[in-house]
Amino acid sequence: MKLWLFFLLLVSLSGCATLSDRECLDAGATSWEGIGWADGRDGYHPDRRLSMHYEACSKVGISPDRNSYMAGWSRGILEYCTPERGYAIGLSGAVGNPELCPDGTGIIFQANVQLGLRVYEVKREMDLLYREIEVLERRLNDRDLDRYARRDIRERLRHYDEEMFHLRWQLIDVQSIPLIRY
Repeated sequence: MKLWLFFLLLVSLSGCATLSDRECLDAGATSWEGIGWADGRDGYHPDRRLSMHYEACSKVGISPDRNSYMAGWSRGILEYCTPERGYAIGLSGAVGNPELCPDGTGIIFQANVQLGLRVYEVKREMDLLYREIEVLERRLNDRDLDRYARRDIRERLRHYDEEMFHLRWQLIDVQSIPLIRY
């Protein structure tokens, strides 16, 4: 049992490294700028992420170039803080990091995240309802059900069909809202 826990801890710790030893060794000033750009584009907090890079690279005696990293991150965060990216993040069910966005773009970014989240939530409700419908339809195939149980299942299916109809219209409605740009 203890060996299993040790293995699990080892696997989880090895997954924490943000960069491999080779990436750390190969990173020059331009590479740190590129790493910063990618981290900014992906919406990582620069201080926390850079600290993780320090930790990953310290094993091979490399220290990240903070100035190069921040120059890249400053460019990358501009790509992260777009209305399209905010919407896509919301569609995935995530909330993003609007506090990282410069010059008031965080408000627009967050508004688009909320739009995407509304679509995500309606789709999630529809998926749950589809699963419920599938379960009830499988139960209808049970030959041991009496007619009253079948009637109850059919009644629930009718109710779920009505609910699905409303959710489809709700989805059309929320998908028709344009991205917020200002």
